[in-house]
Amino acid sequence: MTPNSGAIFWTILTFLTLLLILRKLAWKPILGMVDEREGQIKASLEQAEKASQEAKKTLSEQAKILDAARRESQEILAKARQSAEVSKAEIVQKAQTEAEQLIQRAAREIQLSRDKAVAELRDLAVELSMTATGKLIGKSLDKKDHDKLVKESLQKIGNVN
Repeated sequence: MTPNSGAIFWTILTFLTLLLILRKLAWKPILGMVDEREGQIKASLEQAEKASQEAKKTLSEQAKILDAARRESQEILAKARQSAEVSKAEIVQKAQTEAEQLIQRAAREIQLSRDKAVAELRDLAVELSMTATGKLIGKSLDKKDHDKLVKESLQKIGNVN
């Protein structure tokens, strides 16, 4: 197969004609579409970059919020522990105060019981001494003698204690 020079000529001429027609009619729209697609790709890349920056910013803000929440929870726990310690100290102090009051009241009651017992013993001693004195003397005492003996007996008992 040998190339035919006429066919080669017409093929080249057809190719160049189509190239000129395509250049005049289709080249600008094709370049426009390519430029438009390039613009869309750039815009998409810019949006992706903005979204990435915004995501980083949001992540940073969330980390700050989380740190603040952790600090706040630590502060709340510390305050709760401190409050518990204060309450514990108050309860212990109140219990000690109540115990001291109970001890003091018991001591007062014991002292009152002791004083009452001593008074009863004095009265009994006075009665016994009056009875014994009356029997020894063989007479009944009048009010004046009775008071005198009671005073003497009380003084003797008071000196013993």
